[in-house]
Amino acid sequence: MKGEKTMIDMNEIISNVTLTKVCSVSPDNESKKEGIHKVINVKVKFDGATLRGVFDKAVSSSVISWQNGVGRKGYDKLVNNQVVEIAFVAPASASPVDPMESIIASAKASGLTVEQYVIAELKRRQA
Repeated sequence: MKGEKTMIDMNEIISNVTLTKVCSVSPDNESKKEGIHKVINVKVKFDGATLRGVFDKAVSSSVISWQNGVGRKGYDKLVNNQVVEIAFVAPASASPVDPMESIIASAKASGLTVEQYVIAELKRRQA
């Protein structure tokens, strides 16, 4: 119901949750500068993690970003043991890697043409 608050059990164990993030990997910084990289689809399985663990990780990243940005810039105005509230901002939904580049790389890795790969992937997902 609207306005009704529900308590969440932060110790709840997560099951059957997998999130995929596309990233690019280079063997070293020099290769990265030269544009040498591979597109990888990393699947993160959350099975067995607790909600508390996932939120702790998200909060940790937010706090580190705040420390290195606003906190450092405004250091002189901060008071020891001060409480600072910040809003959690979800990461941008757009992948840093072009989706088409990911498809082309996956097709090449599987030894198929892009067309063959896409058809095979569609069939696999419909099964």
